[in-house]
Amino acid sequence: MAAVDAGCDAIGLNFFPDSIRYISTDIALEIANNLPPFISVVAVFANANLSQIDEVLKTIPRIDYYQFHGSVPELDILKNKPWIGILSIDDSMSLDFVQNKLDSISNQKIPPSVILVDSKSKGMFGGTGIPGPWELISKLKFNRPWILAGGLTPLNLAKAISVTNPYCVDVASGVENTFGDKCPIKMLEFVTNAVCKLS
Repeated sequence: MAAVDAGCDAIGLNFFPDSIRYISTDIALEIANNLPPFISVVAVFANANLSQIDEVLKTIPRIDYYQFHGSVPELDILKNKPWIGILSIDDSMSLDFVQNKLDSISNQKIPPSVILVDSKSKGMFGGTGIPGPWELISKLKFNRPWILAGGLTPLNLAKAISVTNPYCVDVASGVENTFGDKCPIKMLEFVTNAVCKLS
C-alpha cells in the first residue's frame, strides 16, 4: 500500500522461496485483492518449476506480468500474458557480449514484452543493491521497452536515468531500511525522483 500511495505504476510479488522478500500465495492474493485499479501486478520467479507457476496463476488471477530470473519455463500462458525477460550484467562484460545476450533474450520463440536490466551478483537473483554498469547499458540497442534495475536509490536515481534513459525503473533494496524492510519515506522519494526524470 505504501508503494501505491507513493505513486508506483506496478508492484512485484516475490515467489522465490530463497529470497528474503518471498511471500506466500495467500499473502500475495490478499495484497492483489486490495490494490486499486490500474496498478500492474508482477509475479517474480527464479528458476521456478511449472507447478509453482501454476499455483500462482490459479490463486492470483490479477497477475499482469511474469518476471523470470534464471530459467524461463515453456508455458502456453506466455503466448497471451506479457512477461519480463532478465538481462543480468556486470562491468566485467564487454559491450558485444552483453548485446548478444540482449538479442538472444529479445528474439526467443515467445519473446518478452519488456526487458529488465539488472546487476549480476553470484548466487543472487536481483535485489543485490549493487549499481549496474550504466555507461555500458547506455550503449546497448534495445528493440523493446526496458527497465533499469540494480542498486538504484533515491540519491543515485537521477544520474542513472540521465545516463541510461530507460523506459522505467525498478527498485527493491534501494528503498529498504534493512533487507526486506521497506521504508515508505524512501519509496516516496524514489517515485518522486523517478517521475521528475522520466516525465
